[in-house]
Amino acid sequence: MNFKKIYALLSKAWNQKSEIQQVLAASKLFHEQPNFNPHLAHILTSELLGKGSLSGNCKPIQVLLEYEEELRSLAAHHLTDVAPNYGHRNGCPRYVRVNTLIASLEAVQVQLWNEGWHPTNYDRDHTTYDDFLNLIENLQGHCYLIDYHIQDLLVFPPNTPFWDSPLYQDSAIILQDKASCIPVFISNIKPGACILDACAAPGNKTSQIAAAINDFGRVIASEKSFKRYKTLEKLLQQRGATCVFATNQDFTKLPSKLTAGVEHIFLDPTCSSSGTDLHKDEIPHKRLQNLGAFQISLLLHALSHSSVKEVVYSTCSVYAEENEEVVRTVLSQHEEFELEDLGSKLEGWKHFGKEDYEFGKCCLRTVTHIDKCHGFFVAKFIRKNPTSITDAVKKSKKDKEPGKHKASDDMDYCIKKKKKKN
Repeated sequence: MNFKKIYALLSKAWNQKSEIQQVLAASKLFHEQPNFNPHLAHILTSELLGKGSLSGNCKPIQVLLEYEEELRSLAAHHLTDVAPNYGHRNGCPRYVRVNTLIASLEAVQVQLWNEGWHPTNYDRDHTTYDDFLNLIENLQGHCYLIDYHIQDLLVFPPNTPFWDSPLYQDSAIILQDKASCIPVFISNIKPGACILDACAAPGNKTSQIAAAINDFGRVIASEKSFKRYKTLEKLLQQRGATCVFATNQDFTKLPSKLTAGVEHIFLDPTCSSSGTDLHKDEIPHKRLQNLGAFQISLLLHALSHSSVKEVVYSTCSVYAEENEEVVRTVLSQHEEFELEDLGSKLEGWKHFGKEDYEFGKCCLRTVTHIDKCHGFFVAKFIRKNPTSITDAVKKSKKDKEPGKHKASDDMDYCIKKKKKKN
């Protein structure tokens, strides 16, 4: 038995005792799993957030991993030694996305009012982005803001608890950092679109996609990890995303019949997570190289789809090896695509790709202590001549039954495929 490791594990869990307790109390873990040992949950959560992963197949680990995304999101707001320091007296703001698949913004605001919350109103036409950042800095007590750019995103004071709110329990609101909302916000998806979310788990982005198209269209959510796929399935069901077909498959191995007609792809691959500050360890250069090579392979595959018009690539990394270097490599191999200038999508935005790269001004970056959200990178690839694929896309849509696409249509296909193999 390795007593040194056990001692280190217990010491870390003890040092973060109050913060971990806040995270667990704010999550749905004990509400949905009342028999889960709280001491074990405390240690496992500390290990998950500290190391970034949990190994093992025992039931407690598998159950806790179902709440991984929620715990990570809550940790960013509660763990003072790993959460970004924004200079705000209480830490970073709490971002809450209204899940319009369940409730409207107006209905959520009414419920918030009933719970004692008051909106801090401002004149959007006469308020600059700098002014808005100052409003965030000075948020008081039970006050909140509607985000400057994303209208269904609300901004609350740091450490605002929501575990006892009916809105949170009913999935009418989702705890989602502003940075991770940007990829869908800057896309051109519309109702009726055919969309692929390539690395979909845990499902925040996928449900945002479904909401953005009013749950009308065809969304394929691919996740190769079975554990994360089960979390994805659960969250999508809770959040009312009926137009989404979730599949436990590697994005690069999806059958062409399933992806036929896909026009938009969102790719948020595994990365160093250096922008989230969930760990302070410096990432070894070799690790960054390996991640970059992996990300390049996925992005190349995304751009190889003949029907795709738009690919949104994003990471929660601050390193060029996972961002600009990936973009540069891929652009050199796919000259039929170019980058859209994203500056016009976010009024007053300050931070873009690194100036060392000619295309840097077209990409978006978030700087934690200024933009008051996680560190993030976004690049949007658009096909230079989309009219060349219009006929193929129209034919693909014509072959499908008119009306709302159902995820069960894709499920039927997968079932038939399995029967054929047998």
